[in-house]
Amino acid sequence: MLRKSKRIILSLLVILVLTASTYAFAAANTIALSAVGYKAQTITGYVITDIVYDLNVTDPAKLDKIIFSIAPTTAGDPKPVVVLISTTAAGSENYATSACVVTLVASPYLVTCTFVPTITVASVVQLDIIASSSANPAP
Repeated sequence: MLRKSKRIILSLLVILVLTASTYAFAAANTIALSAVGYKAQTITGYVITDIVYDLNVTDPAKLDKIIFSIAPTTAGDPKPVVVLISTTAAGSENYATSACVVTLVASPYLVTCTFVPTITVASVVQLDIIASSSANPAP
């Protein structure tokens, strides 16, 4: 009977140690306070203006780049760091067809999205623009 009691006490002690170490590990995973907007929340964005479709000089049926101005909707909001565009139909968006560069130091910022290789003008169905003031996280 005494041996059985020792085994039970030893088992409970091991469980207690494991539980305490798991709690200590989980308590170390803290993050800074942050906020997210959804549905009724207002999330500020950008205003896009002055869109220019820059045709290829030697073959005007091809598009070299799309240039536009971008400005935060709220004064004082940060400059866009990442800008992606898609010229394909809704549901088949492809944001990897161009490289976009944001220039100018003050708002409105100039964005130049270059297609390499060039794309045909006929393949441009719509223009979708994604802009973020945060860099993309590493995959």
